[in-house]
Amino acid sequence: MKRLSGLFLILSLLMNSIIAQESGFEQEELKGIVYNKELTLDLRVHTGGLLAIALNRARIKTYYKTTFYQLELGRLRHPKESKNNDLGITYQGFSSSSYTFGKQNSFYLLRGGYGEKRYFSEKQDRRGVALGVSYMVGATLGLLKPYYLDVRINDGDGNYSIQRIPYSEENEDAFLDVYNILGSSGFKYGWKEISPMPGINAKVGVHLDWGAFDQFVKAMEFGFMIDAFYKKVPIMVTEKNKFLFVNVYLALQIGKRSN
Repeated sequence: MKRLSGLFLILSLLMNSIIAQESGFEQEELKGIVYNKELTLDLRVHTGGLLAIALNRARIKTYYKTTFYQLELGRLRHPKESKNNDLGITYQGFSSSSYTFGKQNSFYLLRGGYGEKRYFSEKQDRRGVALGVSYMVGATLGLLKPYYLDVRINDGDGNYSIQRIPYSEENEDAFLDVYNILGSSGFKYGWKEISPMPGINAKVGVHLDWGAFDQFVKAMEFGFMIDAFYKKVPIMVTEKNKFLFVNVYLALQIGKRSN
C-alpha cells in the first residue's frame, strides 16, 4: 500500500511538472501580446497585373502565429497583352486611340482564402522589424469581361459605318483588321456579358512587420502567388492562352489591432 501511495505521489509530481512547463511555454509565447485582433488592408502589385487590393481579418494566436482570412480584388493580364500606339486613323470625327491588339477579354479576379503568418523570432525592440513568413490558400472567382473595339465596317457597297464589337468567330476579320480599328470602346462596355471562371489560388511570401504588436500595422510582404483554373483563360485571340498563372508580388499592408 505504501509503495502504491509512493507511486501515485511520483506520478502526481511528474504531471504537475509537465503542466507547469507547458503553461510556462504558453506564457512565453504570449509575452508582450496586447492585442488579439487585426484588421488590415493590402495594396499589392504583381508581375501579372496592375494593382490588387485586399482586406484581411486576423486573429493573433501567439507571438509567433497569426491566422487570417483574406478577400482580394484584382486582375490578371496575359504576358503579351500591351497597348498599341495610335495609328492615326480618323473617320467621321473619330480619331484612333490606344487599344490592345488581339485581346478578347479582360480578366478580373475575386480571391478568398485562409492563411497564417509565422514569425521566426521574438522582437523585443518595437523599433525593430519582425521577420516571418506568410502563406495562404483559397478559392478564386474569375470574371471574363468582353473587350470591345470601335471599328470601321464595310457594308459591301463601299460604304463604311463605325461599330462597337467584341470578338466572335463571325467578326474575327474585322476585329483583327488593324487598318480599320479606331481604338478601344472603353471600360464601360462588356459588363452585361461577364462570364464566370472558378479556380484556386495560393500565396507564400516573406513578411516584414515594423512593430508586430503595436496598435497600428505597418508591414511589407513579397513573394510568389499562383492562380490556377480548370481550363485555359481566353484573354487573347492571337496568342496562346494558359490556365496557370505564376507571379511575383510586393504588398504594403496597413491597418489596426484591437482586443
